[in-house]
Order: sequence, then C-alpha cells, then structure tokens
Amino acid sequence: MTDVHRGAGQDPTPRLTTMSTRGGSVSFAVPEHWDAIELSPDGDVVAAVEPDDSDRFRTNVVLTFAEVQGSLADWQRTTQQRESQELDGYLLLDHEHATVGGRAGLRRLTTHSTPAHESVTTESWTTLVDGTGVTLTTRVGTLRLGQLGPVLDAVAASLVMRTDGLVPA
Repeated sequence: MTDVHRGAGQDPTPRLTTMSTRGGSVSFAVPEHWDAIELSPDGDVVAAVEPDDSDRFRTNVVLTFAEVQGSLADWQRTTQQRESQELDGYLLLDHEHATVGGRAGLRRLTTHSTPAHESVTTESWTTLVDGTGVTLTTRVGTLRLGQLGPVLDAVAASLVMRTDGLVPA
C-alpha cells in the first residue's frame, strides 16, 4: 500500500482519531468513524474496523503484542509459514526492512482470499521491543486498495511507541 498514490476523483483522507493501549505507551490513529475494538482484556489485541455498510470485506486495522523467543526474522518466518497454511490463496508480495514506530522492523505485503472468494491485501509492520513483538496490520479488499491505501498509509505512519516502559502490560 505504500506505493499507492492518491489520484483525481478519490475521497480525501478522513479525519483520524488516536487509539492507545498499554497505559498509553503505544498509540496509532484510525478513521474517527470506524468502530474501535479491544479484542483482549489485557490489551494484547486492539483493532478498528470500518462501518458495516454492505456485504463486502470490512477494512480493518489490528495492533497485536506477543511474547517472542528469538529474533524478529525468525518470528516473522514462523508467522509467514503459519499464514500460508491457514489462508486460502496466500501470496507474499513484498517483504522489506522498515522503520516501525521509530524502531528497526519489517514490513510485509501479502494477499489471500476470504471464504466468500474476495481478494484481501494485507500489510503488516512488525518490530521487537525487549522480547515483545509489536505488529500493526491493515487489511483491505484488494479492489478498494486504490481508494483506501492513503488512509492505511496514514494509520501505519501514526504508530507511536514510547521508549519509557513501552510494552509490558
């Protein structure tokens, strides 16, 4: 999605609002009209999903935390293997080193099919902080990538991780 550029006739980027977790030490912005969800009581998974206005795939953003043994590269290799086994039509499109929330990390771009046979494009930004893996993942119906790419790029760019007492819950 980082290569998608806004063109004529596209909607402007919507107003964003900040979501935070881990006592405010980690935050990111999402469109203010999206539904915010805390999927786990300990704050290990925080998400936002666009409003449900049709039968199409709902674009979403998910921030996860996981205890990681080993290196970032090893953890991501394991994650990629698991996703390739679990997701129909999984295809790795791009993988590169990137800055994630001001830290060294990895960016991964993939696609897969939903049970309804809709193509979904996923972009993930991952880093390790003192043995805790932090991943921000965006998912969008592939046919809507041109429309929502700039919004999702803004979400990814907004990830902030404070350096003091960053990740522990």
